[in-house]
Order: sequence, then structure tokens, then C-alpha cells
Amino acid sequence: MKRILLLFAALAMLVINANAESFTVGKLKFWLNDDGVSVHLQGTATGEPLTGDLIIPSTINYEDRDYTIVGISNSAFKNNTGLTSVTIPNTVTMIWSSAFQGCTNLKEIYFPNAINHLGNNVFYKTAWYDSQPDGVVYAGSVLYAYKNAKAMPQNTNIVIQDGTTCIAEKAFYECTNLKSIQIPNTVRTISDNAFNGCTALTSVNVPSSVRVMGVNTFRNCTSLVDVTLPNTITLLNGGMFQNCKSLTSITIPNSVKYIGASAFNGCSGLTSISIPNSVTGIGGWAFAGCTNLAEISVPSSVIDMREEVFYKTAWYDSQPDGVLYAGTIALGYKGEMPSGLFTIKDGTTAIAGVAFKDCTGITLLRLPSSLKYINIQAFYNCSNMSVLTIPNNVKAIGYQAFYNCSNLTEITFPNSLVKVGQSAFIGTTWYNSQPDGVMYAGPVALSYKGNMPDNKTLTIKEGTKGIADYAFDGKSFYNVILPNSLTRIGQRSFQNMYYLQEINIPQSVTSIDEAAFFSLRNLQRVDAYVDPAKVTMGYDDIAFREPSANISNRLSYCLVFSNYMDGRTLHVLPGKEDSFKNSLCWALFRNIVGDLGLGGLKGDVNGDGKVDIEDVNAAINIILDLKQPTDYTGNADLNGDGKVDIEDVNAIINIILTQ
Repeated sequence: MKRILLLFAALAMLVINANAESFTVGKLKFWLNDDGVSVHLQGTATGEPLTGDLIIPSTINYEDRDYTIVGISNSAFKNNTGLTSVTIPNTVTMIWSSAFQGCTNLKEIYFPNAINHLGNNVFYKTAWYDSQPDGVVYAGSVLYAYKNAKAMPQNTNIVIQDGTTCIAEKAFYECTNLKSIQIPNTVRTISDNAFNGCTALTSVNVPSSVRVMGVNTFRNCTSLVDVTLPNTITLLNGGMFQNCKSLTSITIPNSVKYIGASAFNGCSGLTSISIPNSVTGIGGWAFAGCTNLAEISVPSSVIDMREEVFYKTAWYDSQPDGVLYAGTIALGYKGEMPSGLFTIKDGTTAIAGVAFKDCTGITLLRLPSSLKYINIQAFYNCSNMSVLTIPNNVKAIGYQAFYNCSNLTEITFPNSLVKVGQSAFIGTTWYNSQPDGVMYAGPVALSYKGNMPDNKTLTIKEGTKGIADYAFDGKSFYNVILPNSLTRIGQRSFQNMYYLQEINIPQSVTSIDEAAFFSLRNLQRVDAYVDPAKVTMGYDDIAFREPSANISNRLSYCLVFSNYMDGRTLHVLPGKEDSFKNSLCWALFRNIVGDLGLGGLKGDVNGDGKVDIEDVNAAINIILDLKQPTDYTGNADLNGDGKVDIEDVNAIINIILTQ
């Protein structure tokens, strides 16, 4: 029998493709995770089927670096009918949906003992699964499925065996005769739809070992009366208890940070709900249709609330016409809105998503000084609004918040603003009237208008605190110069800038959002002056995006950098090399060199850690060639044109004046 021994250290390696997302070794393709040291096995490089026994090692070697195999991707070997057995190493913790589905001759599977996630139909229509008896089927330490659910006896009680680490996707899907389930304290993950449609299930105690619960976990469990949730989960995922009509009360643990979309939608038995202070966001329709829900308590910690969260509840129906508030959040307007001046009351900290969408009667909007967050599409298509003053405490404005407010001609922005979502002001007269060049919403760079400058360099002015989501997506700049004042780089803000060759990340940056530097195929140099331990990579508390279940511990998702990074060199401050090599996302760079100037600041020409008049003098000396401080010359070339001249001197002076 032909054996596929993936022991690549002993084989000559054929490398076909080499970018940070994937590479090929021999006949197989691997996906590099964001930790820079682990991979997912994606399947064969050409789609050519394998035959015989597949023995997957714990590590593979590529370009003299060892990578740990931690996952097997979606449909990796789907319909590979030549496989007869597979050995999966103990390093693998994640196997995604349909990975071996349709491998009809796959009779033997040697499972690892540390699986945290097993997707839907991973082993469906394999000889191994077909040979299993009806009832609970285990795949190593995973409860994989209940086989032949239609034959389950009425009032079935199941005790899951000790040592089980994961309940797989749809493991008990529509097991309508399952009455009770006992989950041991070894289970770490309950995957998507695990108990969806278990209409006879009456009570569940989720142990403290569980860290993640997937979407629709107990959806349509219409007889579920009693649920105990552990203080170990941070997310109540979307649809988790949707249509659990018999659920009369529930205690949300104070570990939960987000309540997903439709999490309790249609739970008509609920009469009251208290949301703990740990929660910062609530997804759309989370409690909609809870017709008997009369009492709600929403803490001031909630900054992100989506549309129709409490629609068609007893609480909602009892509210008088006018602006609706839940805690300190303005939810929307009930009844017929009058035209003219529209005022949000003092003490309001956030405006919910879609709260006043299409409210064309608003001509003048008065927002309170307490306001901090304006959520997605909050004032979408308020076409008669003409003047807008955004109060000084506002930190974030969401996606399309003022989209198509066509008569909005004048906007005053606060200096507190650090985040602006994609297309927040598109379709306003104000936006259309902005001059060519970088467009700013106060201290946030929104986008670029007009033709690219001759030096093909995008320079963001000093004083700028944030880069808006999608701000420069697809623009044709060669270099980007970011200011020392910058703290936040928004979602996909520099993605698809195919000609971008160089970018510096100043030490002031504390947050870089998802896919900010995605698909930069010509990027040659990245200078990072930051301390990676002080920078949030990917999602953060004001991302205004519902988080995923995070089953894979984020390793299988590109959070910030993607495509073509492993062949580039990341330049960092001396002594910081190991910090970057051990940090999520930064570790995608294969080459990390600590050779940046000790000053670490653009404009810090003399390298003393600050920008002042001495740096102006040092820059002038460079121009006059009286002194050439070689370690810091790059900090003097602020516009990135490859030389130090009077324009750079003026830029340094501007930094000093705006500090």
C-alpha cells in the first residue's frame, strides 16, 4: 500500500508558492496562522487525490523553519476516495467542516486527544463513520454526533463520557427526544448548533471548563426551562437561545462582553433581564419578540447596541411615544416623529445602530456633551439635516452613520474622535465639497480625493489621531508617512494598495484594526516603532463589529497583515526583536531586524526621544551637510522623497507646533 509520509525533514522539498497566507511543501498546501509559527493543512496543492495512508506529522519544515500543524481546513480532503487511513497528530486542535467528507474508503482514523473544535460533517460518508453503531459517536476526545437521531428513544438521558474536550457542530441537531444532557468538566468547546432543535431538552448545566459556545447552541429548544452558564465564557453567540419559549429566567455571567444577534430572540417566557457591567455590545434583535419581557436593566458599559434589540417586548410596548432610551443608550424613535429640531437628552452615552435611519424630519440635530459613540447607520438618509455639531466627548462614529444626509453642508468635529467607520459621511454636501487631497473629519483621516501627488507619497498631517476604516483602500501611493500623533489605524484602511512600497508605524499607535494592511503585494519595508505589547491587533472594544465565536483562538484568521509578508523585513527598535517575533500578527514577518533609530519618532533627528527645536537645527545641518547623523536621517525625511530639504524642516516645525 502506498504510504504518504509527511516527514518533510527527510524528503527533498518542492516549494511552489511562498507568501504569508500559504505555502506548498511536496504535494500538500499549508496556511500560515497569525502567530507565525503554526499552520493549517489545507489539502493537496493541485487538487490531485491522495491514496493509501495519510500520516500527518506534528511539524513541517519550510525554508529552514519548523511549523506546528494545529488545524485541518474546510474540505481539505473532501471526496478523496483513495484515502484508507489517516493519522492526526496531537498538535491538531481544530478540524473544520467537511475536512474528510466523502472519503468513502477511509476506514481507520487515529485521533488526537486535544481537539477544541470539530466542524460539521467532518467524517460524513466515510467508511469509518458508516461502521459506527447508532447512538453517540466519539471521535477521540470529541463527541462527534448522535447517529440516527430519528431512532432516539423518547425521554433519552445522556451522560457524556469524562475526558471529552469538545461537542462538535450539530452533534445533537434536532434530537427531538433528548430530555437531559450531563456535560463533564473536561469539555472546553460546545460548537455551532450543537443542541439546535432539541425540543424535549428541559435543563442544561454548562460546566466551568467551557470557554466557547457557538452560534445557535440551544436554538429552538422549546422546552428548555433552566440553564446555568459558567463564568468562563465571554460571548453569548448569535441565536444561542433563540425561540427557547419556555425559558423564564437566565443569569448572564459577568464574564460576558458581548450578547450576539438574536441571542434571545423569541424567548417569550422571559419576564426580566439584567445585563452585567461586563457587557460592551448587544447585537441586533437580541431580545426582540420576547413578548413578556417587561423589565430590563442595561448598564452604562454598553457602547455598541444594534437595531431593534428590544422590539416587540412588553417593555418596548409600554414605552411612551418619543425617543426610546435603554439605560444611557438612545434606541430610536417610537411613533410619528415631528419635523424640525431633534434633541437627544443629556446623559446619553451612545446612539444605537439604525436608531434614526430615514428620519427625514430631522432638520437640526442637538447631541448632548455626554455622548461618546454613534453607531452604524444611526442617522442614515436623514436627508434634511443641514448643520451638525458633534460633541467633544465623541470617540467613535460607525459605518454609514450619516450616509446620504444629502443636505448636510456643515459639520463640526471634536478632537476626541479616533474612529470613523466606512462611508460615514458619503453622500453629504459636506463630503462632496471637500478640497482635493487627504480628507479629514477633525483628527481622523477619512480618505483621499483627487490625483496622486508627484512624489507618490501619502502624508498624513500631524495632529491626526485616527485613520478611518477603508480610508485608502486601493489607492496607488508608493509610500505612506504617518504622524507621531496617530493612535488608531482603522479596519482595512490600507488594504489593496498594490503599489505601496514603504510604511512607518509610529510609536504612538495603540490599535491596528482587522486587515489594515491586507494584500500589499509590492510592500518592501515596514518600520514599526511601537511596543507590540501595547498595541491591540484586530478587534477591540470600539470596533463596532460583532465578534466571532473565536473557536480557533484567532489563529486561523488574518487579523492585520495578510499576503506577501513572510518575504519582507520588519524593522523595529533595537532590543524589541523577540517581542515582535512572539506577538500575534507581527510574527508573520520572517525577518525582524532591530535597526531603527533609537529616537523612534519621525522628526526626532537627533534621536533624543522627542521632537523640538534641536531637531530643526539638526535637519538644517543635514541640508547644509555640516553634520550627518546617520542613525536618524530617516526620521528627518518626513515626506519620504528620499532626501532632506526645507519641506522636511517645515514638517518638523509643524510637529512641534501641534504637539
